[in-house]
Amino acid sequence: MPPGRKTAHDRRAEIVETTLRLLTFTPVEKLSTARIAETVGISQAAIFRHFPTKDALWGAVLEAVETRAIDAWDAATADEARPLARLRAILRAQLSLIAAVPAIPVLIFSAGRIAAETAIRPVHQRIMQGLRKRLLVELRAAATEVAAGPSPEDAVDLFLGLVQGTVLRWRLCDGSFDLVAEGMRLVEIQIRLLSGARREATA
Repeated sequence: MPPGRKTAHDRRAEIVETTLRLLTFTPVEKLSTARIAETVGISQAAIFRHFPTKDALWGAVLEAVETRAIDAWDAATADEARPLARLRAILRAQLSLIAAVPAIPVLIFSAGRIAAETAIRPVHQRIMQGLRKRLLVELRAAATEVAAGPSPEDAVDLFLGLVQGTVLRWRLCDGSFDLVAEGMRLVEIQIRLLSGARREATA
């Protein structure tokens, strides 16, 4: 390989990272492979040497997001022993990832606006199911603290709705507030409400 020339793996990663960066300020339906290629500094044909179709590129972008999310969740809970602490850590990690990669909510809220939707939807669903499964494990383990009131399954949906609603508000406000701080403030309120429901039930 000539000196300075990137490997196929590195070039693929660069294309994916560039796509994520461009999605921060480019509407998903307007982001073309020509724009991506120009930003990377390669020809449009070169994009398709690494990704046979645009669907394949979108799939790779979502898979990169999935890898980051799993790594973030794993790292966040590595040193936490108590279920509620692990729950908080997972939610903080998710909010922090979205704050660091604003393209994620662009992709989340792009339903119906992306030609490759059938290709990326399974990955998108897998990410959400993975997050839901992890939160459910922690809520079930925290049964003695928050079990009364909503079931663990319902409590998970409350937390997921809280995160998604806060992210949507953050996007609509052009990131004018600290997503992690605001999200975790609401998480703590939700935890207190669940814990309070248990105290009332056992009083």
